[in-house]
Amino acid sequence: MNENELNEYIKKAEKGDVNSQVLLGLTYLNGTDEIPANDKEAFKWFKVAAEQGNPIAQFQVGICYSKEEGVKKDYNEAFRWFKAAAEQGYVKAQYYLGACYYFSKGVKQDYNEAFRWFKAAAEQGDADAQCNLGACYLSGEGVKQDYNEAFRWFKAAAEQGLAEAQFRLAVCYE
Repeated sequence: MNENELNEYIKKAEKGDVNSQVLLGLTYLNGTDEIPANDKEAFKWFKVAAEQGNPIAQFQVGICYSKEEGVKKDYNEAFRWFKAAAEQGYVKAQYYLGACYYFSKGVKQDYNEAFRWFKAAAEQGDADAQCNLGACYLSGEGVKQDYNEAFRWFKAAAEQGLAEAQFRLAVCYE
């Protein structure tokens, strides 16, 4: 994206075009050859789109709050935005929401809820969620312990190339 294209997207975004707002957020988050990265601008545009209900933007706002990108770190706010996106079926948000519940980030630890959200993302093919779901089955956190299910989910994630899952799968063979 060059400066002229950026200005066109800004005009559209200022008129409420949510897709332009998300695109601006992503452009400022990553930067381009002509446009330097700017976390504060990225957050600004993600937040505007998130408030209109866009799940990609809601997820990105959660990421910004959890990683202190363009805004002060706030796990409670990160949780709130991950939840909004997850409830709309956004896969990565479901995974992150599960992690919030598992590690008590912005919410009281709840292995049952962590399992629920890891499962939702895992069933949609998210390798990280599949690995964490396998770990839940292995340890019995949030679900009845089941080594066969743990193996199945580790295998699914490993087949997608996730190194942690490949390691966990190898351990299952010992």
